[in-house]
Amino acid sequence: MLKVFIVDDEAPAREELRYLLEQFPEVSVIGEAASGEEAIEAVMQREPDAVFLDIHLQDRDGVEVGQELLESMVRPPVIIFASAYEIHAVRAFETEAVDYIVKPFSEARLEKTMNRVRKMLRQLEAPAEPARFSEEQLQSLLQAVLADQQPRRIPVEKNGKIMLIDPNEIVFATLEGRYASIYTHSEQYATGFTLQELESRLSRQQFFRTHRAFIVNLAKTSELVPWFKGSIHLVMQDSRKTEVPVSRNVVKELKKRLGF
Repeated sequence: MLKVFIVDDEAPAREELRYLLEQFPEVSVIGEAASGEEAIEAVMQREPDAVFLDIHLQDRDGVEVGQELLESMVRPPVIIFASAYEIHAVRAFETEAVDYIVKPFSEARLEKTMNRVRKMLRQLEAPAEPARFSEEQLQSLLQAVLADQQPRRIPVEKNGKIMLIDPNEIVFATLEGRYASIYTHSEQYATGFTLQELESRLSRQQFFRTHRAFIVNLAKTSELVPWFKGSIHLVMQDSRKTEVPVSRNVVKELKKRLGF
């Protein structure tokens, strides 16, 4: 069995990745950690073959955690960095990560990652020098990251269950407390993402930040309503026909995006 450890400070992301990894019959998820310090201690004790490591941890920089594991362990695991942002890919690969994947994870992309993990483990077992990425390999890996930067599904929570929804189902999202809530035509879902993190996972061609507390699906708007002092409201295509505020400073850009 290929022993895998997951490090991410967001519970929905850990749940999603564990579920996808458990679809591989040869993979065993032997543990999880929600912080960098917890991860270092647990990984050194359990000695997994591979670690999926989020770059944005609350207590530590994920790349630094990965570097510490690689330098401290006699038989370090192969590292796969994960993030909602593809911009950190170069830095991740410079740490000799075997891969870098953008959240939320697709099954097809994860299959490619597991193939790289198996290949790297075979190389590490051979009596040769550890393999390092050539410039050509690095460019190939970066292209794979860029090709997968648009998310296919968003992990959400309702009634204690983690579900994955198609971004096309989203009508709008709003900030409620610290985290974003997602509204579809007739349902509301909680998330473990800030509004900024959620925005980074959504297509900029399809979604628009109308206000500091709202993101809308432009394909799910039905009406513009004039409001006070040059601002407007958008009437959305959910069952309640919710009116979403639009800040005055983005009205011009919004009208351009909507084609008038």
